[in-house]
Amino acid sequence: MIPLSLESPGVVVPAPVLRRSLTLLTLPLLAASCAAPTADPARDAAPWSAPPLARTAFPFDTETGAPLALDALFDRLASADVVFLGETHLDEETHRFEHAVYEALIERTGGRVVLAMEMFERDVQPQLDAYLAGDLDERTFVKEARAWGNYRTAYRRLIESAKREGLPVIASNAPRPVIRKIGGTQAGLDGLAPEERALLPEEIHDNSAAYWERVDNAIRGHAGMMGGGEDRERRLSTQALWDNSMGAACARALDEFPGWVVLHVNGGFHSSYREGTVHQLLLRAPDADVVTIAIDPTVNAGGASAGGRDDADVVVHVEARARDVDGGFHSVTLSRELEYRLHVPADATDDAKVPLLIWLGDDDRTAADGLARWRRRLGDDCAIAVPRPLWTAPAEDLLEGGTWFRDSDFSTDVGAASTAVARIWGYVARNLPVDGRRVVVAGEGTGATIAVAAALYAGSMPVRAVAVAPARARRLRDLSLPLPEADGTKATRAVSIDVRSDEEWWDGELGQYEAIGLDVRRDAATSDPWSAEGALEDRLRERLGLAARPPSAAGPAHVVVPIDSPRARAWARLVALRRGEERGGPVAVLGPDDPVRPDSTPLPLDVSPAAFAAPGMLPRASGPFGGTTVLVLPESTDAATRAAWFALEEDDPLNAASRFHRLRVATLDGERPLDALLETLREERRTNVLLVPAVFCVDGTTMRRIRDRAGREARETMTLQFKPGLGDRIARATKPHP
Repeated sequence: MIPLSLESPGVVVPAPVLRRSLTLLTLPLLAASCAAPTADPARDAAPWSAPPLARTAFPFDTETGAPLALDALFDRLASADVVFLGETHLDEETHRFEHAVYEALIERTGGRVVLAMEMFERDVQPQLDAYLAGDLDERTFVKEARAWGNYRTAYRRLIESAKREGLPVIASNAPRPVIRKIGGTQAGLDGLAPEERALLPEEIHDNSAAYWERVDNAIRGHAGMMGGGEDRERRLSTQALWDNSMGAACARALDEFPGWVVLHVNGGFHSSYREGTVHQLLLRAPDADVVTIAIDPTVNAGGASAGGRDDADVVVHVEARARDVDGGFHSVTLSRELEYRLHVPADATDDAKVPLLIWLGDDDRTAADGLARWRRRLGDDCAIAVPRPLWTAPAEDLLEGGTWFRDSDFSTDVGAASTAVARIWGYVARNLPVDGRRVVVAGEGTGATIAVAAALYAGSMPVRAVAVAPARARRLRDLSLPLPEADGTKATRAVSIDVRSDEEWWDGELGQYEAIGLDVRRDAATSDPWSAEGALEDRLRERLGLAARPPSAAGPAHVVVPIDSPRARAWARLVALRRGEERGGPVAVLGPDDPVRPDSTPLPLDVSPAAFAAPGMLPRASGPFGGTTVLVLPESTDAATRAAWFALEEDDPLNAASRFHRLRVATLDGERPLDALLETLREERRTNVLLVPAVFCVDGTTMRRIRDRAGREARETMTLQFKPGLGDRIARATKPHP
């Protein structure tokens, strides 16, 4: 689920979309003289109309798991005493469904429906009554009744239906001014003026221990912001006063309107598991026939199910389409693909299935590099899937980059990434010779944080997670934990989480995971570059159920990256893996200033023209019709090396392998300036170009210089792709290195 946020109030429509829209709007005029087609209300509706509710709302009975037809659901609700609609406050389809429920109950009961709403507080009941009676204009009502900011888009239809039918609406919530005076203390309650005390229930009851456990779980990362102290009682907390007030309001409505249906609209937490507001109602009206509904905005709602839930009597998946303003933005919900690379061993069969590693790389790591890394180490023994990060954009060095989550949308992004992991898992296990019960989700950096989240929120999947140095992971404390009863089974989940980190705060976090039945462990991160990679491989092999790699008798070796950047280290690691295989021993990746063991053998990271004459060594410009790879020689290239690169261009191994690809060589200075070469290519109508410096790896400053040297006209009229070096290609060399 990827929200497309549109800053209010205007939306800029791209010209091609606008032209297409105008074309579509002319079609009815062109068809006016044709025979009228069979009427279809959905098709004939105004173009801005929402789809029929039957196409966007899908109810399920959670006791049986069976789907419910809308009419059958409405019939059941019409026979209840109290119906609780547990909502998320911003979703458009949720509010459409709520209005449909209200209208259906009015029709089925002959108007004997009392609407009660969390969104209005008891002290504004006179203003609410005055508006319903026509004695107050809407603008004044909205202001004086302290209507929520999204009243017009979310709750206005309910109020207008009640006004049209002359039906009562109850402001059920506890007034905020009164709650502030109480301050969570008995002394505050006793100090209220009589008219203020009358705005609360006569008796105030505590909620259950299970309810407070869920509250603590929901606010676990923000408990310090919720106030508190030894003199504060949970019974008199804001949460409890809300629940008491709303539950008592529903009980009072049953007494005042016998035989009517009370329809209460509230945030889903207040009625989940029949706790909170429902608990408070049943303390006051124990014989009431209550139906609880949880309304969940869901991508692909038509393919959802009850999923073993027991948090409500009915769960209704509504199609996530649009949301009210939040943080200054409105949003609409889109679906998009998340690409991943996949390797399955050639000798895997249905009779000899292999385990699966789902690897989540850090920010700005490519899926290709991740797959190459673990295919080197594990590719003969297991399948490997490496998705691209959720949000992609060019990195500082202009190569493919991105991140798994944005801080402003952490919970949404974590949910989307966890869903992606589950769907990759499901597809591979259903269609390929992979054992779906032997799966490890692992990652490093931000990918490690997502690996932990995927384990937490993977439902019934038996997840083994390995998280290496999770980055920005403290945001996980903002998320509620999946309590054991969340899936309806109340059973311990087959989930294990291994965190490799030196941050001690993980001990407290993992302790909370252990308390809900997960198998957890934390190990210190291995800092020795000669053993860290092997230690991680050993751990993954253990979790995948694979045999350990045999110990090596060869001595240590190392490579030193020319620049100390994440990209250079990632590519050097691929080379180190290849050379480690050739030597039979560990090869460390070191930065220019890292200490070197005296017994370690140095290995070069040379990029020579001769090595790239072999088939498959040079990178190709991506695109459906091929393209031109331009190797850019830095100023420091000596004359002999330049001549060798120019000779390689004459041989053009890319064109020899494919008539759709070409190799060209340019310089940042000297006889083949880059901008002039690009002008020639543009004249030849070869406009798809990959620019690569002919060295192991360069930094972002150098890549931006190459981009600038290409010239503005080339950037605007050609498709320019960028790659910060040839380092990852060295690992492809078939000739052993010394």
